[in-house]
Amino acid sequence: MRGEDLVKSDGVPSGSIKGVCVSKDLPLSLKGFIMNFENGIFQYLRAKTSKVNLNLPDTSKKRTSSVALTPPHTSKNRFSPLLTLQDTGDIYNTTENDSTQQPQVRPKIPPIYVYNISDYANFHTSLANITLDNFSIVNTKSALKINLNSIDDYRTATKLFDETEIEYHTYQLPENKQLSVVIRNLPVNISEACIYNELQELKFEVVSVTRLQNQFKSPIPIVAVLLSKSSNEIFSLNRLLHCVIIVEPRKPSKDIPQCTNCQRFSHTKKFCHLPSRCVKCAGDHHYSQCQKPLEAPPKCVNCESNHPANYRGCTFYKEILKHKNKNKTTNPTHSWNYPNTKPNENTQNIHSSKDNTNKQYTYASACNNNLNNSNSTKNTDNDNDFMKTLLPLINTFVTQLMQKIIADLPAIINSLNLNTNGSP
Repeated sequence: MRGEDLVKSDGVPSGSIKGVCVSKDLPLSLKGFIMNFENGIFQYLRAKTSKVNLNLPDTSKKRTSSVALTPPHTSKNRFSPLLTLQDTGDIYNTTENDSTQQPQVRPKIPPIYVYNISDYANFHTSLANITLDNFSIVNTKSALKINLNSIDDYRTATKLFDETEIEYHTYQLPENKQLSVVIRNLPVNISEACIYNELQELKFEVVSVTRLQNQFKSPIPIVAVLLSKSSNEIFSLNRLLHCVIIVEPRKPSKDIPQCTNCQRFSHTKKFCHLPSRCVKCAGDHHYSQCQKPLEAPPKCVNCESNHPANYRGCTFYKEILKHKNKNKTTNPTHSWNYPNTKPNENTQNIHSSKDNTNKQYTYASACNNNLNNSNSTKNTDNDNDFMKTLLPLINTFVTQLMQKIIADLPAIINSLNLNTNGSP
């Protein structure tokens, strides 16, 4: 140990050397001990730190000075160049939002059915000149079905047909569809006008109010209301004219719609631009102008039978209804009747297996089926073996019996003759 590592202290007895071990080379466990050398032996005694002054800084007292121990260090902000991009940040955000936006859904354009086109070339040319997008024409049984690809072309085409007086019918655009609801529990003595005015005061965009009737033409406490498409708040309405009500969406009818103007099916009079036909006498006029006497039988304009055109027992209506139900039950992709084709047995087995999977199938039923199958096979095998052994015996017995009968047949005949001759 070096001499400068030992610090002498006062009051040390003669013959001994004491010092505090403060060497940096010693392990931490020996630092802070007093080294005593006496009689040729070094000893380490725990030092009293209160009596030893090593001129070290006192860290027990709190620092009261406001001066920092180290001068402040200013670091450079590496994101400072981004501060100049604040003005252009919106541009990047808008471009990113535009790129992440989902593509808009193309609205469904209703088809247009055109009737009695005599000059197809002139009709096609005029339609192609006014349309901007491509279109297609499908020939149906009684009309030409026009499929357009934009709403502007749809409006332009219907305007052209109205100006040139072309007979057609179409359907309502999805954007123009209105909200149809029913309001229940409204007393029958409340008029339709009163309900209409009350809904108008509640800031609902009402189009029409209709009191429904039962099969006996008597009013019932249910009102059908037609509103604009944006009036969905009416479903939260629970009181009207201080009556507790229930507002529900109107259920669509399952029947095929029939036009009251031309008496054809699958469209309504609102979008019909065809000549009027009478529902009573099949004349070329509206039913409100019909002069048929009450004694005269009605005539259907569709099947020419003696009933009104709106009769649901009409054969023409039944054929349309049957065709509609057939399209619902069958898959359209497999509804074609290809010539010279037979149904595949594998597909029939697949369909039958799919139908069986819908039934409840448990482990117990599987075991029972296996046991029943094994028992049935065993029984059939046993029956076959028994019949195989029984048939030869039956054959031999029958042959022997026939031989015996043939051999004894003359004796039997003689005995019968004697009996007959001996009888009185």
